[in-house]
Parts: sequence; structure tokens; C-alpha cells
Amino acid sequence: MYRKEAPRTADRSLPRKSLVMKVDPMEISQVPEPRLPAGYLFRFYERGDAENWAHLMTLVREFEEESAGLAFFRKNYMPEEEELRRRLGFVVSPEGEPVATSMAWWFEEEGRRYGRLHWVCTHPDHQGKGLGRAIVAWGMRRTAELEPGLAVYLDTQTWSHKAIGLYLRLGFHPLRGSHPALRHVNEYDAARDILSDVLPPETFRLFLDRSAD
Repeated sequence: MYRKEAPRTADRSLPRKSLVMKVDPMEISQVPEPRLPAGYLFRFYERGDAENWAHLMTLVREFEEESAGLAFFRKNYMPEEEELRRRLGFVVSPEGEPVATSMAWWFEEEGRRYGRLHWVCTHPDHQGKGLGRAIVAWGMRRTAELEPGLAVYLDTQTWSHKAIGLYLRLGFHPLRGSHPALRHVNEYDAARDILSDVLPPETFRLFLDRSAD
């Protein structure tokens, strides 16, 4: 039995098992327009946001050091800076600080193109305000605008069980099998067994009901 409380960052008390999720275009069209609390606003990537992105990702322990996150961003995304300007979104606090982010990205495999929701996170001090739901919905809708007619995939893991609940409620389906679009290991059975202990019962039922091949 694993502990059930939802941590503010990645829950590394759990075994880490990968999970691929997918949402179809028609389901994205049913996602309401994201709304933010008073004083918060959306904006796209601007020059200098590499540091803001690395800072957020380090706060939620995607990287151990900001320098590692910054190096990763510069290597993998700065060559696509023009794409960043229309695909990387931030929620900005009333004080002007970027406090949540997601990427409306894409992936190509064997000549086919896929939508990809990527690098979702919310500053731990700003969680519980609906920012996570807003930035995920923003990323889903933005990916659908830029990649019309394509399903949107994401890869996550059991450490992010709180986020998995959010993805389920916004229409994502856990996939039982692997998918070439992400070139990513999908450990559905092992992830399901771990999540059965840490997701609230109604959320775990939704996980089972929404699981797809």
C-alpha cells in the first residue's frame, strides 16, 4: 500500500512506471476555454523564458539543478525558437512571475505527425488555484489549433498521479499498449496497479473506464 496524499512535486515515494495517454480531436473540442483566477494571465514564450522554464521544471524536480534544465532547453528547443513563440505557454502571476507552463508540441514518426502535450507543470506555491487545469486545457486546445485533426498524446508516470487525475478529467485515455508516436515505454499494467493505491477511488474508476487499446 502506497501513501495516498498528493504531493506538491513528483511523488518519488512510488515506483516510477511510465504511462502513455491520448485524447482524440473530438474530445479536445469539448474542453472548455481555460479560465484563470483574477490577476493571472496567459502569454506565449518570449526571449529570456528559457530561464523561467528551467526554474519551474527544477521546482517540480524534473531537473535537479536549474543549469541542467537550462542546458536541456537550449539544446532541444532553442533551435525551434520560432515554434516556441506559438507553442510554449505560461501562466503569469499578478506579480508578473511565470508560475505554470505547457508545450503544445508535435512529434513525427515514420512520416506521420502527431500532437503532443509536453512539459506541464505548476509552481508548488501556486497549486490549488486551478492553474494546472487551465494550462493543460490551454495546451490541449492550442495543440488542436496547430495540429488540426490529430490526436494528442502525452507521456507521464506514476510519480505524477495528481496530474494523471487531471488528464483523465480533461478527456485523456490511458493506453494499454505502446505507441510508436512517442517512442516511449508504456508500463500500463504496472502503472495501473500502483495507481490503484494512490488515486482516489472515483478517479481510479475513471482510469479503468477510460483505458483504451
